[in-house]
Amino acid sequence: MAKKKKAKETDAGTLGRLSKAGEDALTRFVEELGKNERVTDAVGRAMAAKGRLDDGAKRAVGQVGLAAAEELKDLRKHIERLEKRLAKLEADAKPKPAAKPRTTKPRATTTTTRAKKPAEPKPPPAPEPPASPES
Repeated sequence: MAKKKKAKETDAGTLGRLSKAGEDALTRFVEELGKNERVTDAVGRAMAAKGRLDDGAKRAVGQVGLAAAEELKDLRKHIERLEKRLAKLEADAKPKPAAKPRTTKPRATTTTTRAKKPAEPKPPPAPEPPASPES
């Protein structure tokens, strides 16, 4: 068991050293590229071209009538805010729980008779068929 633990520690140490060496090499490479004028000019031109491409794509999408991804993201955020606000308003509009029941007797109230609703008039009876001369 001690051998397995020792092997894992050496593997982790070796991996760590290789990782550190790779990071150092990559850092030196990026620094050298940053010093090269041709590379920095090429990166600048590529970034400018990407900006022009993005602008053109936004214009094309707008002319077609589609919403851009940024607009959709903003709309989704706005909808979420409105939904939260609506939920809060609905929660505030719910009736409050009833107050504690009274411990004293309720007052006797006088009742008044309500006027009865007039009955609807009955339809006239259907006319009887005339008597036939045969009888």
